[in-house]
Amino acid sequence: MKLPFKALVVLLLSSLSNNLSAFDCDGIATAPGEEITAEVVVSGLSSPVDIQAAPGDTSRLYIVEQRGRIRIINLANDSLVSRSFLDITSRVRSGGERGLLGLAFHPDFQKNGYFFVNYTNSGGTSVIARYRATSATTASSNTEQIVLTVSQPYSNHNAGQLAFSPRDGYLYIGFGDGGSGGDPGNRSQNGRQLLGKMLRIDVDGGDPYGIPADNPFTNNGSVRDEIWAIGVRNPWRFSFDPETHDLYIGDVGQNAWEEIDFQPATSNGGENYEWKVREGNHSYSSGTSYGAGERTGAIYEYRHSGAGSGCSLTGGVVYRGCKMPDLQGVYFFADYCTNWVRTLRVRNGVAQEIVNQTTGLNRGIPGNLSQISSFGLDGFGEVYIAAYTGSIYRVIPVNPPDNPPNARITTNPNPPNLPLENGFAIAYLDATSSDDGDDGEQELSFSWEKISGPEDDTIGRPNKESTAVTFFNAGVYTYEVTVSDGAGQDTARVVVTIEGGGPGFRRGDSNADATVDLSDGVHILSVLFLGVAGPDCSDASDSTNDGNLDLTDAILIFNYLFLGGTAPAAPGPVDCGPDTGEDELDCASYESCG
Repeated sequence: MKLPFKALVVLLLSSLSNNLSAFDCDGIATAPGEEITAEVVVSGLSSPVDIQAAPGDTSRLYIVEQRGRIRIINLANDSLVSRSFLDITSRVRSGGERGLLGLAFHPDFQKNGYFFVNYTNSGGTSVIARYRATSATTASSNTEQIVLTVSQPYSNHNAGQLAFSPRDGYLYIGFGDGGSGGDPGNRSQNGRQLLGKMLRIDVDGGDPYGIPADNPFTNNGSVRDEIWAIGVRNPWRFSFDPETHDLYIGDVGQNAWEEIDFQPATSNGGENYEWKVREGNHSYSSGTSYGAGERTGAIYEYRHSGAGSGCSLTGGVVYRGCKMPDLQGVYFFADYCTNWVRTLRVRNGVAQEIVNQTTGLNRGIPGNLSQISSFGLDGFGEVYIAAYTGSIYRVIPVNPPDNPPNARITTNPNPPNLPLENGFAIAYLDATSSDDGDDGEQELSFSWEKISGPEDDTIGRPNKESTAVTFFNAGVYTYEVTVSDGAGQDTARVVVTIEGGGPGFRRGDSNADATVDLSDGVHILSVLFLGVAGPDCSDASDSTNDGNLDLTDAILIFNYLFLGGTAPAAPGPVDCGPDTGEDELDCASYESCG
């Protein structure tokens, strides 16, 4: 099957991204363990039913209110912005299972401003519409473009979720079976009906949309081209794993079983999730004929009666966030009626490690979670819970996060500027004011390193919190300390300036022409034996650095130049530097270092 160019590009990028984290977690402290609780983010909303973050935006959440408004939470201070992002209450018929039910931001929202909603209009018809934002906080209802409408024979089972797949970039839409009870019109197994289906459309490839070339039923005249999967009853909430791109569908049951359906990212679509022939993995209407598609059972189900029961599944999200690494890959879901929250992991296509998280989550909030209508992720992949009663909650770790340490350096002297005396200098560097970034109970380790500067310095205690550094050459030095608490680390740097005892010069450059050559040896001999005036920088002529200007200085230069002998003493014949000896000679002036 030949894929369109867009799909090929998206799939290539997707395969590359599978080796990367779904979220940028640099600098975010992590907490050990899987124990979680919850905290209130905001309250006072009107029947919130969906939580979304715009691509690339870590500072906001967008909350869908069923009556027809999209509100914004400012995550910098967990406050509800008073002005709505979008208000289409005049177009929305709200109540029961109708209303503004879902929101999906275009993957390129930051550039094109497009987002899509699912709402029930005044006539009871489901509408998929595109709007355009003028900023991150404002969108006009006048920008509406209708993408798709689906007539609803009853007021319930409208579903509501829509989402762009991170794998292929197409828009997925979930529609219920049309309502009433027991799918009286047998719409879920009818391929000519969009009700009771998962749809997949290309909102960038047509007006108002195109059909992806690899949709599974495009060559089947008895099934609509838009259909991706068949046989769902009311897929109120579905979501993609941000990292693996697997699809989780929370399908609300009839009167006996609730189910979660799982579609791996490798799927080519075309699954038939079997409603109404089966409810969950159990027979419901054995006389109903299957429609098209591969019959696929639920990956997880629970009863309407007995221990651990419920009555209305709220599909959730897969955790791929930053703060709780031990929860990576966990799927959160809930029951609207009985108010519990559970998690599970899917391994090799099997649901495992089912954990009831309700008690822990309730421990952190006033009262208890109730009427859980939706889950969502922020721009860092952290999990949020919407209560239909009006509150948004954040899932947080019980164990405090392990913040990285804070490295700090103090010096003696302060500032660390000191001269060479008797050929050396000592500065004291101290990192004991560093802390572990948390409660101060973690043991810290230290490592000192020179980053830049002249040679021949010595770090006395490179792995202690404080150290003395001994210098033998003037110059500017930079040192770095790395402070680690075993889980994270931080660095700090300090610049130390060592000043010489006099102006810098080149040892052996007796005539101060910036080069040590034959003329310097001749100049020394001329001063000694021909009465030529002595140099302004006697230290430069003292090539042996023995404190005397004599014949041995000229001989050392000649040996160095022509016989491979020892070079003039520090600072040497090439680089300028201070005198490192204690003698009666001085260097009143040497202008060849500038």
